[in-house]
Amino acid sequence: MPFIGIVAKENDSNFIKNEIIKNTKTNKFEIINLNRKSIENVKNIKFDVLVIHENIDGLLKSSKYLEDIVNRSCYVIINSDIKNNLLLKSLSGNIITYGFNSKATITISSIKEENTMLCIQRAIQGINKEIIEEQEINIEIEKNNVNKLYNVLVIFTILRIYGIILKKI
Repeated sequence: MPFIGIVAKENDSNFIKNEIIKNTKTNKFEIINLNRKSIENVKNIKFDVLVIHENIDGLLKSSKYLEDIVNRSCYVIINSDIKNNLLLKSLSGNIITYGFNSKATITISSIKEENTMLCIQRAIQGINKEIIEEQEINIEIEKNNVNKLYNVLVIFTILRIYGIILKKI
């Protein structure tokens, strides 16, 4: 059972969790929202995937455990659009960035009404050691989810690492 930690607002974390569960049949994911209160409780868990969806500089300063959690994680998926993120400079290992900037590993190349093209700009090694090549993938996004494109990028990335192809959200 893969452990996924998400540092995000609770509503974003819940949306990501619900969509991952809805789009998987075989993997039973355990998804935990990390915040100031929960970090101490999960300080010894090794996350398979850790998502950093928002600026965590304040959280890093107030918690001595978060940096250890980040360093033990197999994959760190981080929003590269966050300005002044101190963590980006000190990370090593399986780092996957997402966002709307041109340097992100996973970004959006075009949006047309209910269809969005996601672009993998650099090859990624999946959980089973398979290489996910650079490519563009079309995803159908329902109208009520268009405002959650950052969340869609996270969901797509997590599922893709585990070999699941997201078609519709």
